[in-house]
Amino acid sequence: MSPSEHTERARRIDELVTTLAAEVEQGLDDGAIASLDPATARRLVSTAARCWAVAAEEGADPPDGRDTTPTDAVALATAALRSHDLNPFDLALWFSRSTS
Repeated sequence: MSPSEHTERARRIDELVTTLAAEVEQGLDDGAIASLDPATARRLVSTAARCWAVAAEEGADPPDGRDTTPTDAVALATAALRSHDLNPFDLALWFSRSTS
């Protein structure tokens, strides 16, 4: 894939994420998210996690308090740790590895 194709794909992904974020926010506000198939949410989280892993390696700033609530952040972190049979000690090792 050429650099221009990469740029075009990145632009399309950005547009799709903007549209998806607005739709999800509206669904959170009106309660429609409760009807969402949990498998869909799982796919979304796993895709976002892989995207974030690459972005973090490229030096992206971490999400801040405006992006998620503390409850959302801890719920997601707990689910991710459990899904890989990790524990808080494992998290502490990775946490100390990360840069500020």
